Amino acid sequence: MLYLLHEPSETETVKENILPLLKNIEHEMIALPLEKEFDLDTSSSLMCYLPDAALKEIIPMAARNKWTVTILPHPENKFTSPGLGVSDNLEEVITEYAECQEPFKVDLLSCNEVPVFSSVNIGDIFIFSERNGKKSFFQEVVNIVRNIRRASSLSHHSYQLSADGEKLIHTSALGIVVVEHASSSLVSRRLLKGSSMSDGSFQAFILAPQNILVLFWFFVKSLVPRSKTLTRLPSFIGKIKTSNLKIADEKAMEYTIDGEKKQARELHFEVKNQAVILRQKSSFSQNESKEDGRKSLKLEGMPKGETRKELIRRSLPLLPRASSEQFQELFKVLRSNSTISPAFMVMMILSTLIATFGLFGNSSPVIIGAMILAPVISPIVSFSMGMVRYDVQMLKASFLTITAGTLVSLAIAAAVSLIVPLKVLTPEIEARLSPTLLDMGIAISSGIAAAYAHSNEGIAKSLAGVAIAVALVPPLAVSGIGIGWWDWQVFSGAILLYATNLAGIILFAGLTFLLLGFAPFKRAKMGLVYTLIIVILVAVPLSLSFNRIMQEANITRALEGATIENVVLRDVRIRFGPQMVVSLRLVGAETIEPERIQSIKEEIENRIDQPIVLEVVSAMSF
Repeated sequence: MLYLLHEPSETETVKENILPLLKNIEHEMIALPLEKEFDLDTSSSLMCYLPDAALKEIIPMAARNKWTVTILPHPENKFTSPGLGVSDNLEEVITEYAECQEPFKVDLLSCNEVPVFSSVNIGDIFIFSERNGKKSFFQEVVNIVRNIRRASSLSHHSYQLSADGEKLIHTSALGIVVVEHASSSLVSRRLLKGSSMSDGSFQAFILAPQNILVLFWFFVKSLVPRSKTLTRLPSFIGKIKTSNLKIADEKAMEYTIDGEKKQARELHFEVKNQAVILRQKSSFSQNESKEDGRKSLKLEGMPKGETRKELIRRSLPLLPRASSEQFQELFKVLRSNSTISPAFMVMMILSTLIATFGLFGNSSPVIIGAMILAPVISPIVSFSMGMVRYDVQMLKASFLTITAGTLVSLAIAAAVSLIVPLKVLTPEIEARLSPTLLDMGIAISSGIAAAYAHSNEGIAKSLAGVAIAVALVPPLAVSGIGIGWWDWQVFSGAILLYATNLAGIILFAGLTFLLLGFAPFKRAKMGLVYTLIIVILVAVPLSLSFNRIMQEANITRALEGATIENVVLRDVRIRFGPQMVVSLRLVGAETIEPERIQSIKEEIENRIDQPIVLEVVSAMSF
């Protein structure tokens, strides 16, 4: 026997639209509420044309009595049918009922004994929209942009989670979403797809971003069209798969069950395995064997301890902010690095000796070895942290260490240059005499890398690469050589390169620490301003050098391979000084007379529009 349940106010609608489809099926119409003595035998079935509110009472009753149920589409059935994965076509549902040979059993999830068909959203889980019809891509974008606008007011809430009487974690999060299967939002479909409703378990996702930037980036990636579910959860999303779960807080939690707002201090979730017997098809029946129902946890990235307390006390910051534990550990290392130690001085002396001999020997591998040994990058990074934290003690210690290392390096290199009976500008020495804005770019990148490597213990080994990239000791050694030779041009060019590296690293390492949350901007702004002024002052001569390099490149490009009076110009090189010197090789079919060379010089001066000193090597081609 089939019993057709409906609201009393919808009797005429049922007679007009549903009964004609049941003419060959024995049935009886029953209007709610049900009488207390209402009972069915096991061969009878319920067919429900009801809104969500009524179904939340009828389906648990059917589950307790093991009645088979068929859910008909209803204008106010926005969560039950989609949540159970059944059709929203009236004729199709009735056909499925008539042809059903074996009912399909699904789990029944409840929250504080209230059935859950779509999801339970606790806190600020705005990215997991309630199932209210499938949203288009454009609607998802509009929804995310609307929520991002209020992201600055978001803050973490405290949650204690336990399962099977065992404490799982005490953490903080924007909120938690509990589902049995993929909900209708674009984001949650990426996190959970193809899940089963008959494995005796459900999923709880804990959304715990520690800044707005990472949340925004997750939104952007979620909007990229792709067919597959994310293979790995983002680090700020925890996941619990279980058959029961208790979520508690000292304060009343705001949450929604299938769009209905509620409040409670404790939430008890439980799933009854295969409790609902459907006499119709469900889209989740195809996924029945894909889940094993075992409990699993992914909680590594969830805030704990002091981090949890800090996130609860304040609104979600725009940029990453270091926790107390992270700051204390890093600060301990940087404070140690800021002080002068015998090991620091010994390594500065050895690295300078190696670099100086490598410069005289024109050996790049030797110079690279000196870069790796040089310890001066450590107090420079400490100085950056002292600047943004306005820690006077660390600033003084780092300044003294950097100054001592610099003076020792200059003295050692000068002494070596006096001992070594060579006064030749090797290519390795010459390469450090004309710094440009390109070197400032290297210093900036190295400063960022150095600060990030110090703040992240997992990549601290990259500091050797940073030391090679920024090359602090070789320009110091060249400056010392300039002192020993009493050559102002050598000293000034190399010391400018050293100052460039120093200023670039300090400023941008400090900015990196600021962005990583190791210092508030109010405290850091004065130190950043002073360092920025120094960088600008250093950039002035660098820009002049850069213009000189561009001029050299333009002249070389104009002359290389040019033909003047049947003579080809090859191997063009430019040197700047009181007067520009152009060195090149003249290749012709016959011997080139001095008068002809003078004519070629005049033509070159006309082409580049300035006087030159010409150095030539004559060659004949046969």
